Amino acid sequence: MSSPKDVEEMFVGPLIRVLEELSAVITRLTDAQYQQSPVGVFGSSIGGHTRHCLDHVRAIIGATHSGELDYDQRNRGTDVETSRQAALTVAEGLMAELSQLRAGQAHHDLRLQMLLTRDGQPVIVRTSLERELAYVLAHTIHHNALISAMLQTLGAWRPQTFGYAPATLQHAEKTACVQSA
Repeated sequence: MSSPKDVEEMFVGPLIRVLEELSAVITRLTDAQYQQSPVGVFGSSIGGHTRHCLDHVRAIIGATHSGELDYDQRNRGTDVETSRQAALTVAEGLMAELSQLRAGQAHHDLRLQMLLTRDGQPVIVRTSLERELAYVLAHTIHHNALISAMLQTLGAWRPQTFGYAPATLQHAEKTACVQSA
């Protein structure tokens, strides 16, 4: 388990940086690019992926108050899916809320409700805010990778490492250092 100071540095800070990177991408898109569906082989829009990620962040912030977490309860069909400005506004608000998380909250137990199959009943498992922050960070990076492929299909700007997992970037750096030595 990490210390309270580490929680901010290890989880909240990186999640905010990933959301900032996503916001930078959204800012450079046209409304048509943001809304387009399908994009190549992807049946959804960049806006749909963005809304999905922001819903996960919203869920985890809500869980800090209630102790209850349910990623399946999402706000489908909102302006975030079709309006870049709405997405940027929501992302900015969520980043501000994330930055207000108290380090001591990270070790609090949460109750996570989720469907394991589409025809089953929800299950409830115990988890921690710290573990769920790590999950939401990895989940957002994963969706950024999908968005990155969509951006490439659209011929849109994207940061060189957008959507890459930290382990992949670390491996690439180590490999580059070995090759240049």
